[in-house]
Amino acid sequence: MKEFDLKDVTITSPFWQDYLRLIKEKTIPYQLQVLKDEIAVDVQAERKDDSLPAGKSHAIENFKIAAGLSAGEHFGWFFQDSDVYKWIESVGVILQSQSDAKLEAKADEVIAIIEQAQEDDGYLDTYFQLKFPKLKYRQLYFSHELYCAGHLIEAALAYDKATGKDKLLQVAKRFVSNIAEHFGYGDNQIQGADGHQEIELALVKLYDYTKDESYLRLAQFFIDVRGKNPDFYREEVAANLADGLSDDNPMIDLEYLQAYTQPKHQKHAVGHAVRMLYMATGMAKIVARDFDAELYQACLDIWDDIVHRKMYVTGGVGSTVHGEAFVGPYDLPNDTMYCETCASIALLYFAYELFQISPKAEYIDVMERVLYNGILSGASADGKHFFYVNPLEVDVDSCHHNSGKGHVKTQRPDWLGCACCPPNFARTIGSIGRYIYLESGNELFINLYIASQLKGKDFVLKQKTDFPFENKVEITYSGVQKTLYLQEPYWAKDLVVTCENAKVLQREGRRIKVYLEDGAHIVLHFGQPVLAVHSNPEVRADIGKVAIQKGPFIYCAQAVDNPNLKYCRLDSKLVNQAHAVKETKDFGVCTSLTLPCQKVDAWQEKTLYQFDYEETSRLSDLVMMPYYLWGNQGETDMQVWFPEIRRNVP
Repeated sequence: MKEFDLKDVTITSPFWQDYLRLIKEKTIPYQLQVLKDEIAVDVQAERKDDSLPAGKSHAIENFKIAAGLSAGEHFGWFFQDSDVYKWIESVGVILQSQSDAKLEAKADEVIAIIEQAQEDDGYLDTYFQLKFPKLKYRQLYFSHELYCAGHLIEAALAYDKATGKDKLLQVAKRFVSNIAEHFGYGDNQIQGADGHQEIELALVKLYDYTKDESYLRLAQFFIDVRGKNPDFYREEVAANLADGLSDDNPMIDLEYLQAYTQPKHQKHAVGHAVRMLYMATGMAKIVARDFDAELYQACLDIWDDIVHRKMYVTGGVGSTVHGEAFVGPYDLPNDTMYCETCASIALLYFAYELFQISPKAEYIDVMERVLYNGILSGASADGKHFFYVNPLEVDVDSCHHNSGKGHVKTQRPDWLGCACCPPNFARTIGSIGRYIYLESGNELFINLYIASQLKGKDFVLKQKTDFPFENKVEITYSGVQKTLYLQEPYWAKDLVVTCENAKVLQREGRRIKVYLEDGAHIVLHFGQPVLAVHSNPEVRADIGKVAIQKGPFIYCAQAVDNPNLKYCRLDSKLVNQAHAVKETKDFGVCTSLTLPCQKVDAWQEKTLYQFDYEETSRLSDLVMMPYYLWGNQGETDMQVWFPEIRRNVP
């Protein structure tokens, strides 16, 4: 399938226009100030651990020191260069759809510093340049050198597409040349891969842009070599110890690194969630360009394991803070889970790539689920505060006193010492136009119902809708005859399709195949009922509980709107009596819900336990809002899953 350039897609949706405006006018300028240490912000460690970097970013200053423009020492995480690269990519995707000379000039200034920091042989990683030059490519189990290189490539491509300026692209190509010289199956080359996947998918993007097959082959090498020698990282550590280059002797967790076997033989999602999904995305990209049956089957097995056993109702993934990782099937705690924003973004990428190989409804379902819930929740309504962890249940008092919840923030911080998520959010939402449409020969696919205009080579297609708030999508088309594929949302009710100068050729399951002629006019009407969501009973954390969904949004309730939140119970039989109101709050437009609920009277006894307790309750209302907007009203308890009122069964 063929992606459309961002310049070909004009977003007209008020919902998404607001986000694009927020990113351009607030988020990107703010993030640059933080990366340059120009403003005083509360930079928090991503979890309670005094050894983790916090207090400032210093990311751009690291480049200036490496370039000889400043004096000092490297500060921050060893992968911090990637924060700057993702910021540049955010600028690039925004500039692809709207020019801004001032923003471009700021990016040019940063790119010039990066170019000066690069070494003559093409190597570029400020952590190793400034701290451990003798350990370049010798600590791959943690180094993130190729991870950073991958984000450099993606930034360079986005910026070149936007401006036609290839300075950063040339920097990236020189770095890739250095990598290709050192890595491969040749004599005296490193036959191993970076501990954190990312370069794999970036190299395929570079291949697509340049048509240079050496980039695709290098991506294939990094996928093939991972886990081929399970002792690779241990041998690397031993060699460094023997040569006196490092006294690090860590335990190597091959599942955490997805290096226990080659990716083509992997069947389950294990280890660090972002690494797993970046690798899977790279695998799917390779399959789409140079089909490999084993690699494709591995993609399908990993996908099945995630969406049927390891994914939260918000599309979040990664159940534990320990290793930011996947755990066993159905182990989905709501209050201690991780669900890193970057992991949700990576799941979006994986679903999108799989859809391009085989356009199945399930991939779009997950894209929509994760986009409107697990990703949007990663940033505040002001675009200047960010979650690393996205919990489904927050007890403020417990988070403050329970060290096991030290990673669960009760409010979005200004910035994070590990700041991968904030610029990742900006670059992903900034490129939302990329995910709406796809083309394959004479076929068009509408993946997401987002008001927009698509201008192709020989056609123009427009979507007019106020979705996600309204239930009508109007599509107009002018141009040569084509076939259009639409999809009924998995949560929709009573979908009706009407056509003029178009004909529904097939309606199979939730897929709708439409024949388009010049002047075609298609209207979709569908209901957005309030739905009670139940989980598989294998998910012990949600047994006897219910969550609420309307349209693409998962809903939550906050204590700030509901005193005694912890004593609320829902009756799924009465969910259809919910009262929905579209309203504008201080933090934006949303549809809030008021549901009938049962409020159990608070425990009156001072004792912790008692026998023969008789519970009393009363009917009340529960006010709920879309999950992605929680936390914009100050510190508050929050809940997605609620105990369900069970009726007596005869």
